Order: sequence, then structure tokens, then C-alpha cells
Amino acid sequence: MESSRDKERYRLEQEAFVSNHGGTTSQEVVHVILPNICGVLLTITTLGLYGKYLHRNVKIVIEFMLTVVPCILCCTILSEYVSNVCVFMIILSFINIMLMRIKVHALTNCILRPVRGKRPFVTNFRALSNIITVICILAVDFRIFPRKFAKTEVFGYSLMDTGVGIFIIANALVSPEARDFSSQSKLGFFSTLSRNLKRPLKSSIPLLLLGCGKFLAIEFLGYQRHITEYGVHWNFFITLAFVKLFTRTITSTINSRYSLLSGIWILAMHEYILTNNGLKDWILSNEPRVDFITANREGLMSIPGYVGLYLIGVAVGRLIHCTYLNLNLGTTLYPRKNIHITIFGYDLDASYNESMILCVKLSLIAAQACAATLFCDKYFRISRRLANAGYCSWIVTLCTMILTLLLLIEVVTDILIYATTDHKIVDNKNDKVLEKMGEVKHKRHKAGFKTRKENKQDIKQESSQDLPVDSPIKRTLEIFEAVNYNGLIFFLSCNMLTGVINLLVSTLYTGKNTALQIMIAYMAVNIFFILILYRYQVQVKM
Repeated sequence: MESSRDKERYRLEQEAFVSNHGGTTSQEVVHVILPNICGVLLTITTLGLYGKYLHRNVKIVIEFMLTVVPCILCCTILSEYVSNVCVFMIILSFINIMLMRIKVHALTNCILRPVRGKRPFVTNFRALSNIITVICILAVDFRIFPRKFAKTEVFGYSLMDTGVGIFIIANALVSPEARDFSSQSKLGFFSTLSRNLKRPLKSSIPLLLLGCGKFLAIEFLGYQRHITEYGVHWNFFITLAFVKLFTRTITSTINSRYSLLSGIWILAMHEYILTNNGLKDWILSNEPRVDFITANREGLMSIPGYVGLYLIGVAVGRLIHCTYLNLNLGTTLYPRKNIHITIFGYDLDASYNESMILCVKLSLIAAQACAATLFCDKYFRISRRLANAGYCSWIVTLCTMILTLLLLIEVVTDILIYATTDHKIVDNKNDKVLEKMGEVKHKRHKAGFKTRKENKQDIKQESSQDLPVDSPIKRTLEIFEAVNYNGLIFFLSCNMLTGVINLLVSTLYTGKNTALQIMIAYMAVNIFFILILYRYQVQVKM
């Protein structure tokens, strides 16, 4: 009897430990995320310098130590020193670059063509957001995790508040709607709606089952529950299922090219209803939860906000895929412009490419979203619990900022690949090696746009691709590829292991060193599991 009382008291203590927090500043949230981005650059340059001498499994250990472990440390014991960690990582990355055997002839007159197919920086973004989220869902149960990073109770910024929003954006970037550039279907409305809803209905059923399973497991095991997060019966998986259904319905009615306008309109209407009809006060009140709607008011009433956020994410995804669409089709969209720069006494000629143009576009979107966030914060406040316009604009700001930085790293990676390896020109049509980079006699173009004749020659040359020969530098890390390959399974396995740890360990009374060891072991087990699935090409789609 005493044991059951102790368990109930400890459960209530855990719930109190993760509740009623006011968050931190937006700047501090950005600061704690930056080391993860710097870790990507450090890992790429380190493996580029030493990778060809290392076994594949040793590379995995290095990736884990330079990307996952710093994330754990910066969310816990090094949370007050993230700026120092960033500077240290950047210095080490710069040293790695200086130690590489940079071939100046490879940089002279180089044309940096992005690789075709999936975008490495999007892969890195989706994997990083997933890894940060799963680290936080366990770390929050330990005392070494600063309370300012825990989920806010009503209004404010916090690291954990960004999890669900970034996950929504990460899914929207690679959604079918973001990649659909076909013309409007000639089928009737109901035929189009029926066809487009079949797949999301199938994918939503497993998510709904996972949501119901999580609720039943919490009830059966007596696991702690933060009711004001989503409600009594509601959870993240159910939210994701309904967002998929509603967004697919909307894009069946309105072409996805108008997803930005649709998303902004939905968020504006959502904010208007919250503010002018007393809905906000009802959601945030302590009224009794006497039926399904009142018991799950947070989860139900936040769906419009997440739908609007998803549609804006689709618009950003369309921008990204549209930028590289002509590249994948083997044509050029714009005439390239030569840039002449001098680095360390070397005169280098290059031309800007699609990635550099996209980098500017994403940074402009981030600036506009930041202005919208400041406006909403002043008049409506930021609330993850409401998924209001301020919260959604804050998530868009954060995501586009991270995407911009990761895209810059991709550009740097491309430069390093071309500067440190021999190249061969491959005819994609005939699968034939035409010439080695070292044997090419470069022509020096004048600064400015090329002539029409030169542009036609460039279009013909697009069928030939400039490829590095056995480059040790990789654009994406294997851990990130594995996490993306089974993203939802990775998230689910981390949730399950988090529950097991909480049932076996009294996290509130765990010391600093033990907590760190548990968290590192927790991430190692999950990464190992997802790597096994990736290497054996086992993919579970939902």
C-alpha cells in the first residue's frame, strides 16, 4: 500500500516538475540550436580530412560524438556556454579546412552545380530537428535540463515548444503538395477529392492508432501526463493525423501553388476567432474537463494553427523544389553570372548557382517572418498551447533561419569537394568519361552575364556533370540519412525508450553524471537501431 502511495506521489511530483514554466527569450532558443548547426560543419570537415583513412563504423562514432553528444551537452550542463561551444567548433572547422589539400586549379573558374535529386540541407534539417526533439523529451525529466527550455504553460518562447512546430514544417517541406508542379487536374471536384484523400486516410490511420495506443499505455502504466499540453486523451500523433487529413483536403480544393495565401488566411482567421470570441480565455481557463471537447480543448483548438503552419511549410518546400526543378530536368533557369574574388592571395573565378540564390530567398523569408513574429508578440503574444499566429510565425522564422545556415554549409561543402579532389566530366546520356579536371584548360570569362550563344552552350553542357573522384567529403551524414529514412519510427522508438527509462529510473533524483550517461546511452541505442534499419534498407512508411 505504501508503495502505491509513493508511486502516486512521485507521479504528481513529476507532473509538477514539467508544468507551469514561463520559458525564455527567442534569442536564447536560437543560441542553444546553433551548436547543432556548427556541429554539422565540424563533422563534415573532420570526415573530409580523415574520412578516407577510417572504417565506416568509426565514421559513425565520429558523427555521433560531434553532432549528437554536443546537442545533449548544450541542452544540459553547457547551456550557459553555447556561444563558447559555437566559436570552438567554428575554429576547429576552419583548422580542418586549412589542413585540407586544396587544389587551387579546381577553384579557378569552377561552376558550382548543385547535385541533382534530394537536397542535402533539407535532409540535415529534418534529421537535426528530429534528434533535438527526442533528446529534449527525455532530458526534460532530469534536473540537469534547464527549466527555461521546458514547454511553456501559457505564453512565451522555449526550446521544447519548437518541437511540434518544426516537426510540422519538416514534414511539409517534403510533402506531395510541395513537390506537385503539375497543372490543375481536369477531374471533377469530388473525383479529385476522393483520389487525393485515399493516401492521407491510409497514413492517418496508423497515426491515430499510435495516438490511441499512447493514451492507453499512459493510463495503464500510470505514467505522468502534462494535461495542458494537448488535453486528456489527445497527443502529438493524433494532431499529426488530423493535420494530414485537413491539409490534403484543402489542397484538393485549392491548388497547392496558393498554399502560402491559404496558410496565412487560416492563421489570420484562427487568431481572429481566438481573440474576439472568448475562445482563448476558454482554452487557457481552469474550467472542468467534463466531456471529450472540454477535456481536449488544447488539442482540438490548435489544429487550425498547425494546418496553417503546414501550408506555409508547403509553400517554402515548393520554393526549394522549384529552385532546383530545372536542374533536375537538365536545363538552366537563369544565365549564370561570374564572380571574381580574391582569397589568401589567390584570384578565383566562380559563378553563383541555384543554392546561392535560394539562400538569399530563404534569408528574406526569415526576416519577414521575424517581423511578423515581433508584431504578433506585441499584440497577441506567442503561445504553443494555442498554436496562434505568433507561434506559427516564430516557427517559420526559426525554420527558415536554420535552413539558410544549413544551405550555406552545403555551399561550403560543394566548394570543398571541388577544391580537394580531382574531377571528371561525365556525359550523362552516354555514361562516358570525357575528360579529367586536371586536363581541362580553363577559359576566363569576363564578369557579367554571358551572351546568348554562351548560354546555349551551357545548356548543352548541363547533360554533362562535373563529378568528384572518390571524394571523402560527404554532403550528408549517415546518421542523418538513417534518421530521415525512418523518421517517424525513430521518433516512436525514442518515445518508447523514454517511457521505459522513466519507469525504471527515478529521474528527479538522478545525479548529473548519471543523467548524462543515461542520455548518451539512450541516444546511442536509438541511433544504432535506426542505422541497422537503414543499412538493411528496412523502411516502415506511415
